[in-house]
Amino acid sequence: MLFTSFEFLVFYLVLYALVYLMNRYDKVFIRNFLLLVGSYFFYGNLHEWYPLLLLYVTVVGYVAGKVLERFSSHRKAVAGVSIGVSLCPLFFFKYAPLLNESIWLPVGLSFFTLQSLTYIWDCYRRKIEKSFGLLDVALFVAFFPTLLSGPIERARNLIPQLQRGFTYKWCNIVSGVQIFIWGAFKKLVIADNLGQIVDVTYTDLETAGGLNLALAALLYAIQIYADFSGYASMAVGIGRSFGIQLTDNFNFPYFAGTIKEFWKRWHISLTSWFTEYVYISMGGNRCSKWRWMINIYTVFLLSGIWHGATWAFVIWGAMHGMMYLLERAVSDKLTHTILYRVVMLMGVVTAWIFFRIPHSGDAWYVVKCIFAGPWLPFTAMGQLPFSFVGTICLAILFLILELMLYHKCYPKGIVWHWFGFALLICLIAIFAIPDNKFVYFNF
Repeated sequence: MLFTSFEFLVFYLVLYALVYLMNRYDKVFIRNFLLLVGSYFFYGNLHEWYPLLLLYVTVVGYVAGKVLERFSSHRKAVAGVSIGVSLCPLFFFKYAPLLNESIWLPVGLSFFTLQSLTYIWDCYRRKIEKSFGLLDVALFVAFFPTLLSGPIERARNLIPQLQRGFTYKWCNIVSGVQIFIWGAFKKLVIADNLGQIVDVTYTDLETAGGLNLALAALLYAIQIYADFSGYASMAVGIGRSFGIQLTDNFNFPYFAGTIKEFWKRWHISLTSWFTEYVYISMGGNRCSKWRWMINIYTVFLLSGIWHGATWAFVIWGAMHGMMYLLERAVSDKLTHTILYRVVMLMGVVTAWIFFRIPHSGDAWYVVKCIFAGPWLPFTAMGQLPFSFVGTICLAILFLILELMLYHKCYPKGIVWHWFGFALLICLIAIFAIPDNKFVYFNF
């Protein structure tokens, strides 16, 4: 049941009507119970035993919060054991496929596990003064818009919103629908169409040539952004329709001027998670220069390992760590130049090659072909020329729209506003490729 499926539309409308009625008559407990049941049904629709993992992570987090609240001694040991127990399913399902390929990673496990860990950590650090009830913790972990691919929320931010009455304002509903449509456009029209070109190119590396591989690398950078930010936009839109403010996971990352700024704009909830719960716990920048460098590099390596158990992901994390550290050694005058921005983006696009191709040897081969050849004649990469040109035009249109939104230089007025969303709906109806999973479901 994907956000882009008809089944989800039916599920959402039925659940929304029930939740609205309970909220209107101030039945918050029943409303949240219905949301919880709906969230478990939503997750169980993917596989019948997935909800057991969700329940396991929830119970561990809830019990840990109660124990940390009641006992003042041995808090560090309680927190450490709770975090370790919570991480057991994630470690097993993420890295067991190295030994047995028949084992697969359940969708969303990485995200709701990290979300549950924020509750344990915040209880340990007393950022949550009083632990929450089981229903509150369970709904926080399982809230269906964030369940499969984030954004990774904090309990101290989301649970208080779930405990009070939802504010059903017409402006919130309209805004939520519009954000959802924008996300669907990014996923169905941009990401999925670009993905067809990228998949064909990376399927046959030997005959692709440097020019095709370079274009595929560039298109994949756009694809993964449109795909993941598309999911995030749809999740934020769904939350907004309920009156819930979720974290904006992306803030035009490819318009960043530095690698540091890029990571403040890309996958914001995961970046802030690693910053708050790993980087600061290791000492942050309140230490020597060499220790700080180790802290930074460790965070990027862990980010790579979190995405997958292959050397390609480790290399991806190491490349970003190296770019981050090298940037600190460069003068501020240079980092503000257009040349530096171009080089930085080239580094990001090159790193995405290791993110896309699971085998590091194949990824190195692609990098070699791009920078050293052979530059074979350019082809339409498995598509008809007209279809290929149309897909490239869609990518260019998307970049223009992103640039307009970034600089806020678009026509004002209600007529232009609705015309723009009507155009997006038409493009979705014409160019959408249905039933494609989101890229980050693999992580």
